[in-house]
Amino acid sequence: MAFLIPSLPSWLASPGPSSPNTVLSEKMSTTPQDDVNADEDAPPQFPLPDSAQRSRASGTTETPVPTFEIEVDEPEDEEDEYDGPPTPRAGAKSLPATSVAAVPASLPLPPSTTTKPNPAIKKRQKVALAPGCSPLDWAKLKSSGKDLRGPCAAPGFGYLRVTMDELKKHNTKGDAWSAFNGKVYNMSEYARFHPGGEKEMMRVAGRDGTRLFMLTHAWVNVDFMLDNCMVGFLVPG
Repeated sequence: MAFLIPSLPSWLASPGPSSPNTVLSEKMSTTPQDDVNADEDAPPQFPLPDSAQRSRASGTTETPVPTFEIEVDEPEDEEDEYDGPPTPRAGAKSLPATSVAAVPASLPLPPSTTTKPNPAIKKRQKVALAPGCSPLDWAKLKSSGKDLRGPCAAPGFGYLRVTMDELKKHNTKGDAWSAFNGKVYNMSEYARFHPGGEKEMMRVAGRDGTRLFMLTHAWVNVDFMLDNCMVGFLVPG
């Protein structure tokens, strides 16, 4: 097929000088991409074209800030003139005149609100408990499963109906019963754990200790503290 294509003249095949249109087209085809790359890599101008630093450097003047002047009139010195007391209205009642000498020179002191301590009320004293008798040790003893009710109230026989006569029989250190809020507890095991001491605990042995308990520490939950020591209920008789 090569014989069908006529041979071109040599002056057309040679490159020769480029025409202006060709050069312009080449610039238009290459300039946008080059400009984009140049804009991305070019550092920013400092100061910026519209910044205050550039405007000052060019010699432009700033807009002056308006100022306001306020004149204040100074008050004139006026002498206070006393015209005397005001005239009472017609029909107004006049108060009796009091003399300054009638007021006592010194007023009595107000009554004191403090009271002297009652010597009959004894202060609570801290007692040093023996080792192994802390509240935590008592909690461990309760959870150990040991029978804290005593031989007279076995766990399988339920709770007893305790009269006052029966309660008075249990007033010794090894067999100390006491009633609190209608419930009877065997305090023999708990006496050495009592924060106030074993001596204070024995004060209510063999009787109803509800009143003393409420006067000493009403905030203590005795039902939770001695739940495993409960023997029965206090009944009249």
